[in-house]
Amino acid sequence: MESLKAYIPSGEKGYLPYYLYFVGVVAIGNALQNLSTLHYTRRIYNGKFVPNHGQPDDSTTVVKPASSTGKDAEKAKDQITPLAARLMGIYTFLAGVIRIYASFRPEDPSLYQLGIWTHVVAATHFTSELLVFKTIKFSGPQIFPFLAAYGGATWMFLQWGHYVQ
Repeated sequence: MESLKAYIPSGEKGYLPYYLYFVGVVAIGNALQNLSTLHYTRRIYNGKFVPNHGQPDDSTTVVKPASSTGKDAEKAKDQITPLAARLMGIYTFLAGVIRIYASFRPEDPSLYQLGIWTHVVAATHFTSELLVFKTIKFSGPQIFPFLAAYGGATWMFLQWGHYVQ
């Protein structure tokens, strides 16, 4: 048991390091899942989209959610491609590594700020996918990413003075 303590942050610093460690490990697990299957990524994002007429082909707004029936269903394309999943996996892996490093040294202002940024970037991503790009419907599978992103960012902002001197 003693040998495992070297791989877990110290409890002397409060609960935030444990949280950062936990979400870091979960992020790395999610990254590995993104690199091996599209199944779980498709649960987060809505899946099928169709061309948004009037937009140039290289526009970031070129697609819109497809209806499950009718003429849109025939033209629908899955936006969860292997490339998209790998990109998400690599970002998520990097965020996980940063969070784990921050969990061991929360008093380091640079690591603490990087830890905050991993949460802010995730919150911005998921919020824009929900409100702007409409690739997410807020339901079961989406709850954890939103809670982790907003909860972690808020907690870290509020605890800055406790950890960083």
